[in-house]
Amino acid sequence: MSLASRTPPVTPTHAMAGSGMSIRRVATNSAWLIGDKVVRLGLGLVVTVWLARHFGPEAFGVWNYTIAFVAFFGAVAMLGMDGVLVRELVREGADAGALLGTAMLMRLAAATSLAVLATLLMAWIRPDEALPVLLVACNAAMLVFQTSQVLDYHFQARMHSRPSVVAANIAYMAAMLLRLALLAIDAPIAWFGATLVIEAALAALLLWRAWVRDNDAQLRWRWHGPTARMLLRESWPLILSSMAVVIYMRVDQVMLAAMVGDAEVGQFSAALRIAEVWYFIPISIATAAFPVIVARRAEGEAVYEAYVQRLYDLMAWMGIGVALLIVALAPIFVPMLYGSAYAQATSVLQVQAWAGIAVALSVVHSRWLLAEGLQRYGLYYTAAGAALNVTLNLLLIPDHGALGAAWATVVTQIGLLPIQLLFPRARRNFVLMMRTLTAPWRAAKSLGARH
Repeated sequence: MSLASRTPPVTPTHAMAGSGMSIRRVATNSAWLIGDKVVRLGLGLVVTVWLARHFGPEAFGVWNYTIAFVAFFGAVAMLGMDGVLVRELVREGADAGALLGTAMLMRLAAATSLAVLATLLMAWIRPDEALPVLLVACNAAMLVFQTSQVLDYHFQARMHSRPSVVAANIAYMAAMLLRLALLAIDAPIAWFGATLVIEAALAALLLWRAWVRDNDAQLRWRWHGPTARMLLRESWPLILSSMAVVIYMRVDQVMLAAMVGDAEVGQFSAALRIAEVWYFIPISIATAAFPVIVARRAEGEAVYEAYVQRLYDLMAWMGIGVALLIVALAPIFVPMLYGSAYAQATSVLQVQAWAGIAVALSVVHSRWLLAEGLQRYGLYYTAAGAALNVTLNLLLIPDHGALGAAWATVVTQIGLLPIQLLFPRARRNFVLMMRTLTAPWRAAKSLGARH
């Protein structure tokens, strides 16, 4: 049975017609998404390093602990509908007004409720500490303003990310400059929480203005009950999956704070910021390529599988190269960036670097699941990852602290990949992942055949 026949076919839009056009559009869209992250990371890394050096591992640990804590609520606030919404907007004859209006109202209601819940819960967990509660409140407020990301999904579906990238970067750079000013005047760390809210609010306003300028003013947004039910039916496995992803990606910081203290969170987070610095590249490529994945699936199994294989090859070898580079340079860059107070972060980073290979593969894997309609399988996959990571953290953190948490992350990320063998429809995808190991030989053979 062909892949295309397993679920209702998705008709490619006119924009997807022709492989040359789709490749150019993926490249252009990827360039805008990657350019967005480069600008953010360049300035963001400067501020993060300065913040870490200025406040020390303990206060920096509190800052990152509250971010990780709110991330659990943020996973639910997104309602798992980002990929589903892009997929539906790509379809021929999509009712954009109903999709966007319904998604916006659903996201706004969820984000507001969860922001209040996160703040109250932190006040209960750490009742005598005002700083964690304040920082959680600021991070939680961001969830409400991030409802505007629904507009960005519209741009993604059209493979036209420039307007949303420009809007987000203006807000981000304004907030970063404000943080630099606060660091220069030695402002308390609580003030930096306010910059999170300012950035999110400004980004929402600018994204709305970009959407109004770029779209037909006659498009009528509206609530549509059947659309809401469809989005929930398609997205609920992704909501649970997102929660599981956040657990095995961020639970380390929450467990470190609870088991060994905020200073260990600071060491772990300092290393993590460097280890994750390049993740935007595979995420941006996969995000830009998703509409093409949907279109290739409708063109037949051979074309579809070949395209997914190329994406996996790219991600795997990019991850290996980056990991080797980080391991070699960590003893130089960690002390230079963070100072002697973060000496432990060097060994933590050298371990964390290897998780990037699995992360790069997983961003393609998640899009493949969505294209195949296998969201429920993704839930099983990530739930197993969450359980494994929590178990490993419980075993390793008490004796090894931040380094134990780093090993837990790597073992979880890589150890999860073979779980696909338990599911018949996913076994072929696991084979594609493993075939990335032969990518250099296949490339050499292809070049030899041409000559």
